[in-house]
Amino acid sequence: MLPWCLALLAWGPVAHAQAPAPAPAHHHAIPDERHIRQQLEAARTAHENLLAREQQQARDLAERRKEEQAAHEQARLDAEKAAALSAATVDATARLQRTEQQAADLDSRIADLHTEQAALRPQLAREIARLSPLLPLAERLSLYPADTLLAVPLPADRAVTGLLVVHGMMADIATRTRVIHDRRARLLQLDDELAQQQQQMRHVVNERESQRDTVNRAARAALEAQQRSNAAAASATQAVEDAARRASSVQDAIARIEETEQQAEKNLEAAARAAERAHNMREATAARRQAQEMAAGAGPGITPANSSAGAPVAGTVLTAWGQQTESGAATGVTYAPPSRASVRAPCTGRIDFAGPFRTYGQMMILDCGKHYRFVLAGLGEIAVAAGQQVSHGAAVGQMPQWTGGGSRPTLFVQLRHGSSAVNPAPYL
Repeated sequence: MLPWCLALLAWGPVAHAQAPAPAPAHHHAIPDERHIRQQLEAARTAHENLLAREQQQARDLAERRKEEQAAHEQARLDAEKAAALSAATVDATARLQRTEQQAADLDSRIADLHTEQAALRPQLAREIARLSPLLPLAERLSLYPADTLLAVPLPADRAVTGLLVVHGMMADIATRTRVIHDRRARLLQLDDELAQQQQQMRHVVNERESQRDTVNRAARAALEAQQRSNAAAASATQAVEDAARRASSVQDAIARIEETEQQAEKNLEAAARAAERAHNMREATAARRQAQEMAAGAGPGITPANSSAGAPVAGTVLTAWGQQTESGAATGVTYAPPSRASVRAPCTGRIDFAGPFRTYGQMMILDCGKHYRFVLAGLGEIAVAAGQQVSHGAAVGQMPQWTGGGSRPTLFVQLRHGSSAVNPAPYL
């Protein structure tokens, strides 16, 4: 053991003496530490910048969510306001429609009076022309009866015959005179009635224009509120309207609308399930509630109209349901309304589509709920927007102006249940 230790002691100093001396630390350590500190400082700055960006992004996201919620809330408020404004037009529109119908009836009565006058005047002229040759003889007989009858000596039998002829002629003159008198009296009566009707017509027209301005202002306010609602928040409304615009026919439009709504319901249900899996119950509840609202429909459905409901437009029925036309049995009711007549919603519900459509002109599709939809085509102006809730009888537009020349504007009203057209008459 001792020899081994002695050998180790002897070897140690020699090994230590032969090892290379380390380089002085202060020649290379200072630049390396500065570089490392710079890298650490750069990394720290980058990390702080990243945290700042993440915090800013989080604040931006929270702000966007807040703005989105505010937009949806504003959309809801605007939609409710539009529905309330639409409901407020019901009574005013009903009064306007009664006034329009009164004006149309007066116009028809005035036209009938003019027609009767036009027929009476030539009849009166003919009667006067037939009576004119007899008037000189009647006048002579009245002034000089004996001289007229005894001017030429005649046998007794012929004198009696002459007296009978004169008696008959005088009776005919008296009859024709009464006819002329009666027709002149009727013409004077027609003149008086025309003056009264025209005065009443002027009053009714002034009242109609005042009521029309009131209804139009209210309808525009409702439309503007709905347009703000549509711009504030995206919804299935645009998809439904786009689907209708791509359709080739009314039946195709209805089918596309229902298909789009069914797909929207499925998407909402899928979103609700995804939110539940993510434990976001608030979003899940909102999505499921919206899906349930869509499934329930936009309105209460339809019920047979009562006597006070009124037609969707003033005027007369031009073509009834099922009546034979050039294209077959009519699938709706066609009205011949007065110029610029107001058009009313035939049910409570939501506007699925509003705008020009193929050859139908200005058209709207109104979802009444329970898969019942009214189609109204041929309007001149539409006062509602897609997505708008309207009340039964509310103003939805007006007919084109018509002065009597060219083809008369008509309103075509069709009721569909799913893909089938049904008779709308009991519900109008």
